[in-house]
Amino acid sequence: MRSPSDGTKHAAGLPAYAAPGIIPLDGYGDLRNVVYSGGQLAACATVAVVLDAIPPVLTSVEEAWPGHTLALTRAQLCVELSLGTGDGLNWTLSFGDAVGYLVQPYQSHQESDPDLLVEELAAQPDVDSVNHHDTESFEVRMARVYRADEMLARWLDAIVKAHRSFARHRGIALPY
Repeated sequence: MRSPSDGTKHAAGLPAYAAPGIIPLDGYGDLRNVVYSGGQLAACATVAVVLDAIPPVLTSVEEAWPGHTLALTRAQLCVELSLGTGDGLNWTLSFGDAVGYLVQPYQSHQESDPDLLVEELAAQPDVDSVNHHDTESFEVRMARVYRADEMLARWLDAIVKAHRSFARHRGIALPY
């Protein structure tokens, strides 16, 4: 069998950009479309390498409500993420509210705030374009086909880098 990233089919007729051996949550009735939660892919080798480099607990930069910060474990972070594609090139990456407090201003948003996640995603190799089309959703076009687990690893890496940048922009020294 050829490499799963080369456009061939694998596992029960799923496309090569599907995560090996993991059935997508949804495909909208079309086996070309694959949608995964990050929690489904957390044990994949490519994702595990990135997770091992992330601090065990990430603390929100912004307060979720006055006087309250959020803490997310690696597992909780993964559960908050989702991704999907219909061709392995054009990906929708999204996250739940808790991740937003790690990476972007909600309560203290200013027009001059940079879009740190867009910057981090765009800086990755093989990224052709990034569109932040909703508060918690991004469209990313890749120069070549990537598998879902490879995209989640990239998504996690961008989130952690954006988290650290967001803290620096707010003058917060993270303990990790």
